[in-house]
Amino acid sequence: MQVCLRSAVIVFLALRCVPFAHAQNLPVQNVSKIPDLSGNWLAGPAVQSISFADPAGKMRGKEPDIPYQPWSLQKTLSEYPATGPDNRYDVTTDPWINYCEPPALWRIYIQPGRTSFVQTPDAVYILHEVMQQFRIVRLNGTHPKDPDPTWWGDSIGWYENGDTLVVDSIGFNDKTWLDQLGHPHTEQMHYIERYRRVDAGTLELEVTIDDPGAYTRPFTTKRTFKMATTPFMQNPWVCSVRENNEHKANLATPAVATPSTAK
Repeated sequence: MQVCLRSAVIVFLALRCVPFAHAQNLPVQNVSKIPDLSGNWLAGPAVQSISFADPAGKMRGKEPDIPYQPWSLQKTLSEYPATGPDNRYDVTTDPWINYCEPPALWRIYIQPGRTSFVQTPDAVYILHEVMQQFRIVRLNGTHPKDPDPTWWGDSIGWYENGDTLVVDSIGFNDKTWLDQLGHPHTEQMHYIERYRRVDAGTLELEVTIDDPGAYTRPFTTKRTFKMATTPFMQNPWVCSVRENNEHKANLATPAVATPSTAK
């Protein structure tokens, strides 16, 4: 009787373990295809322009990889950047500095602030020290048919090749500069990001900008992130119109003022 009971228990456990083992294997296979983007990431080196061929902005308006339409070229050259080779902080037209409006998705990675990714089964949350802002990337979702234009648009995402997070965004307004130098965009912009974990300490970002309203063809740029040792949000910073105006009055304006004639 004991032998029969022991045999029945063994068979019961075996039957219970077969589907359990199968269920255990499926998440392991799925998890292995999801890159680990955790950590505190800092983009570098310092750049001014979205142009991959001219990151310092020395050829503003003549970059070989920026396929301007006539109006977007004119618009870029009409702006007064606060930084870069052609900087005019005293009369800058930069909407971020003048009004503290949110920076463009690419531009936030030009600033010396860290980024952190929080990955869940349904979404990836991209957190920024700059402006203490965040994005929600819905995984395996779809865009609204007619999204209302916003600063950072509507973002959906998926994983590719076991090492890359792809983020697809539409629904932008046309109020931001793509970078420090005034490159514009329109509400037609389609913005595609590919975050790839290269190794334990390196994350690469490739961005494709497809905006038929401002550029004659899609173009691509890149950014590299390194793992930061400073804890995330240890040095958060925000944009303050009051502080920007005080800085302009106390430092920038006196620096560019015409010296008075000595008597």
